[in-house]
Amino acid sequence: MSEQTSTEDKQTARGDDSSEGTTQQDSGERRRPRRTSTSESPRRSTAASPSKSRPVKSKASATESSATKISASKASAAKSEETKTASEPPRVSTVQAVKKAVEQFSALTGRSPESVVGARWVDDHWAVRLEVVESRRVPDTADLLAEYDIQLDGQGELLEYSRQNRYVRGRPSE
Repeated sequence: MSEQTSTEDKQTARGDDSSEGTTQQDSGERRRPRRTSTSESPRRSTAASPSKSRPVKSKASATESSATKISASKASAAKSEETKTASEPPRVSTVQAVKKAVEQFSALTGRSPESVVGARWVDDHWAVRLEVVESRRVPDTADLLAEYDIQLDGQGELLEYSRQNRYVRGRPSE
């Protein structure tokens, strides 16, 4: 009995009183003992006394509400960008404009451009200048060439084309 009393005293000193319901699980974990002393008040549910309890906002709901605010501001910013792009469609790049000019000019005239002389954005459209062989001759230095100006809209659709210069290859322009 003295051994049992000394063991209980040691456990009490450590805070491991077996009378408090400390149990050891098979996995080696210890459960916290239930407190049954009369000095501590039992926990009350928030439903039992609504006047004394105050609503506590959890971190999850705070995160959700801030995420909602952020997504709402992003949505309004995206909406304003959409109205800008709706009135002003995006224009194609220079490379795409030149490719479309060559493709559409070849489809209309049946002639393949020899080279691209220039390309630039002017006000609201693309201006591309192509060099085209109009008449092949022997020798090649006798070929008849022409420069065509092609106008494309911002999306690369052909607006107009016109021949500007006509000359023989190898001869200086006047």
